Amino acid sequence: MNELNALDELKNIETNISLKANWNAPKNVKTLITTRIFNIATMQHVVEPYGNFNLALHVDDNPQDVIKNREYLRKSLPSNPYWLNQTHGNHIINLNSIEDSSHANNATDNTAQNHVLNYDASYTTNSNTVCAVMTADCLPILLTNTAGTVVAAIHAGWRGVLNGIITTAIKQILTQENLSPEDILIHIAPSICKQHFIAGGDVYDSFIALDPINHKFFDQINNADHIQSNKPTYHCDLIGIAQLQLLNLGILTQNISLNDVCTYCEDKLFYSYRRNNITGRFASCIWLQKN
Repeated sequence: MNELNALDELKNIETNISLKANWNAPKNVKTLITTRIFNIATMQHVVEPYGNFNLALHVDDNPQDVIKNREYLRKSLPSNPYWLNQTHGNHIINLNSIEDSSHANNATDNTAQNHVLNYDASYTTNSNTVCAVMTADCLPILLTNTAGTVVAAIHAGWRGVLNGIITTAIKQILTQENLSPEDILIHIAPSICKQHFIAGGDVYDSFIALDPINHKFFDQINNADHIQSNKPTYHCDLIGIAQLQLLNLGILTQNISLNDVCTYCEDKLFYSYRRNNITGRFASCIWLQKN
């Protein structure tokens, strides 16, 4: 696999395409972000709109293909990821508790990850436990601390951000792991850009009600194509809103890194619900490497 620090023209694909978080995390913190062409061995079997590496079972793709993709991904990870049934809520799960229970019951690597987890974030302090979120425009937020003792993955769509997933998840980690906000490192993986995230007046009103300062992250669209029944529409900077929430938690500006790749724009690399509606999901994974 190769790390993409910038997007290159995909003219001669000779290796699996994935990304890693570009941040100053401790060396034992590992990340992997898949793309829709993660497995070049199956490029000739691409079935649109799912590409060749959809990892979601809930988007009407062939389940057998998804399972094969997950099995292939497993080869690049220390264990099976804990897949979340993401609900756009504000709940986070400590995976240590599941693993402790599974080990007590002699569960295998496969069975331990078969729990139905109705959460939008997970974290762990255990080595080789893989936190993962699936997205196709929403913000995949990866988290660790400067000591490299905890990792987390947060699924933050606009509903989740509005419902407080970022604040709730990070506050829980800070409290349970006895950390300070200054200890936290954040990477926001590929997501939709402001230009292509079109939000209605209801979304605007909800974010203004949450915090009036959020108005600066919305630009009203005056294009006639977007004027319907006199209801305004806006370009929404969801990344900006998320960054503000992170700063309000006390996380340092220099500890927040962004991947400037837009999932909507880069159709060869990423799934985008706003672009295609019926589409797959890519994964953003993070774990602590065992020494």
